[in-house]
Amino acid sequence: MDIEKLIGNPPFKLDDGDIRALRGQFDDFPPHTWDELQNVIAAGDMGHLRRAPQEQRRYILWLAEIAKTHGSILSFVCSERLHWRQPIVARSALPFAHAEDWKIIWNDWPYYMADGIMHLVLWSKSKIPLDAETGLPTADAAGLIDDFIEYTLGKPLGCRANENILWFKQKAAWQSVKALDHIHIMIRHVQQDQVEKLIGQRRSQTVQTSTGIGGERQIPSKLS
Repeated sequence: MDIEKLIGNPPFKLDDGDIRALRGQFDDFPPHTWDELQNVIAAGDMGHLRRAPQEQRRYILWLAEIAKTHGSILSFVCSERLHWRQPIVARSALPFAHAEDWKIIWNDWPYYMADGIMHLVLWSKSKIPLDAETGLPTADAAGLIDDFIEYTLGKPLGCRANENILWFKQKAAWQSVKALDHIHIMIRHVQQDQVEKLIGQRRSQTVQTSTGIGGERQIPSKLS
């Protein structure tokens, strides 16, 4: 693959670290801690969140390959990860109001975080209202997301907001899947198998653990 061509036409906004990683120059930095995640999310600076450099390189190359094999990352996510037919049509305009309009799965390419922090993604067929100035969910939408995550994950897992469960919606410039709304969820101090049973997917079923650079293997989406 022509790396310089990919840098010139990337699947999302690349920073200097991304470009160095694509060129095989890997920065050395510590994983994001829980406190750091809290501060970044509170400030709305989610663009500072990064994957390990080697994984970021694999991720960008994988995105480029998926664009060739599936036409777009949206098509891949809908067909292979969510099993949603396109075009996407929500049963309700209100996010998370209908069970067929949302799904929680493991993040296929999680950020580089300290041991014990797990990364999920809540996908929504319904549009999540955004503040025009910040590009983040409106106050009403944020309250709705808070309540939904508390009911769906917090209570079943015994997690408390901020203490061991965080969420954010990435700004458009940093999204690789812009056409389908999704929320990033971080959880800690809970057993992995509890999360797997709750969402119906093993962590080992993520694309990251099932692929090499430039290709992927067929992977199931539900617990067998």
